Amino acid sequence: MKYNYLSVPFLLIITTAFLLLFAPLVDHIFYVDHKLDETSDLEIFLIVLVHIILLGVLIFIFHRYIVKKYMDYFKLSATYVKIVDLILALTLTGLQRNLIFKLRYLSNKHPFRSELIT
Repeated sequence: MKYNYLSVPFLLIITTAFLLLFAPLVDHIFYVDHKLDETSDLEIFLIVLVHIILLGVLIFIFHRYIVKKYMDYFKLSATYVKIVDLILALTLTGLQRNLIFKLRYLSNKHPFRSELIT
């Protein structure tokens, strides 16, 4: 296709719509409110693990059924696929406020780090 560079902005629009639709939903599923101190560290760790696995599944589904088919249809190079996947993964993970909060909480309670923080 002669104008395949014009199709990249459309893919970015689709990716942005996907992020705006699914990122808050996933983040809300794992919302714990003020009960973080009341739950055990193992339970928080398991919640974080399930949260990360769900994000990975969403990224895989989006890559497999939207990005790959879009790239094949417009005959774009594999470099675009890698770039879009990287942007999607980093942005989707960065939009997970509850995940970041729980990871920060767990890392502050880590034995090595708690000895360093006075």
